Amino acid sequence: MTAAPIPDLYGVLGVSPDATGDDLDHAFRSLVRQLHPDTRTPSDPDNAADERLQDILAAYAALRDPVRRAAYDRTRSATASNPPRPQPDVRGEPATTARIRVTPDVRVGPVHWQPPA
Repeated sequence: MTAAPIPDLYGVLGVSPDATGDDLDHAFRSLVRQLHPDTRTPSDPDNAADERLQDILAAYAALRDPVRRAAYDRTRSATASNPPRPQPDVRGEPATTARIRVTPDVRVGPVHWQPPA
């Protein structure tokens, strides 16, 4: 059994691998403006745009966190140096690309407010 290919998160956002945080923010915001359901016409439900938006959100969540981005870069470089051999599709159907659904870690705790002295 072969491992699923790792999607190119930089390609999803349309930035280069050496992009800065500001470049990631700019690319993410411009793509979200184009694909957000509030900016599309309500008579045109587009499932492909919804899935693309989910991919963009997952890619941005993974690349904006320095720890997760470093882990992705290590995995990406390891698979690039040893690419898997393509397997023939015996059913004759087109192969699907694997999607990584990354959810951002959101931690909210109690807020302790003290009046100024």
